[in-house]
Amino acid sequence: MLELTNNLDFIATSILGGVLDKMTLISETTQEVEKNQFFVKDKIIYMVYGSFPDKKGLWILEQMHNHFSELIKGKDIDNLTQFEKHEIRKKFRSIIKFILEEYLTLHDVFSDQEIPYVEDKLKLFYFGLSSRSIGVISLVLGDELKIIVPGNFDNTEEITEMKESILTAKIEAIAANTLGNTGSIPRWIAVKLGFQNYRFLTFQKLENEYYASYLFEGNLLKLEKLENEVKPFIEHVSDTPFGGNLKPFNRLKATLSKKLLEKRVFF
Repeated sequence: MLELTNNLDFIATSILGGVLDKMTLISETTQEVEKNQFFVKDKIIYMVYGSFPDKKGLWILEQMHNHFSELIKGKDIDNLTQFEKHEIRKKFRSIIKFILEEYLTLHDVFSDQEIPYVEDKLKLFYFGLSSRSIGVISLVLGDELKIIVPGNFDNTEEITEMKESILTAKIEAIAANTLGNTGSIPRWIAVKLGFQNYRFLTFQKLENEYYASYLFEGNLLKLEKLENEVKPFIEHVSDTPFGGNLKPFNRLKATLSKKLLEKRVFF
């Protein structure tokens, strides 16, 4: 889980250009919805995982930060001895136990809270379609994403293709790592850009083990409308399991590229 969190933080701060905030998960076996909530402060990532209201999760994370900051005060955390790490770990476990005991007494003091949005629309940056962690369609829209492309290229088309390949590889790795570590597929990952301003990476499970992924900024409540508009196009290729033939997917990519470039904003 910690390895997964580090991978999520990397894509959040680099390509998505924000700070890791939340992730919801849907179990492959039980369909139960759980979530990760993150708090990044002073280059340290605090994380809670389970089922809880957002406000309670944030309370736990802030308590963890406050107590941990005291434990490492005046220490060089990049050069701790094994004994110092052991002592910090032992003390912090006792603190965590205390925080969780306090959490259980909160009851309904903190109600659940929906993510507030300043936008009444979403703006799409990326669409991907995969089958069993194999990317079959990668489509980057616009140039807002910070994707570093190594090497020299003759034209912008080659650069775009490389950006799509890099981004798809990272997204598929996140989906595979999340499934492997939690037994669940992420429904959405939220990255905070500023006050009530978020970017989302979302995953939609389709038939025959296909998954559609979207990367956008704005209002998460508009996601269903976006998915419903794209789904009829996908159904023409997702009605049978992927057998290695990319021709129908390439045709679909050309169609979606035209459609989604014309309408990147969904109200």
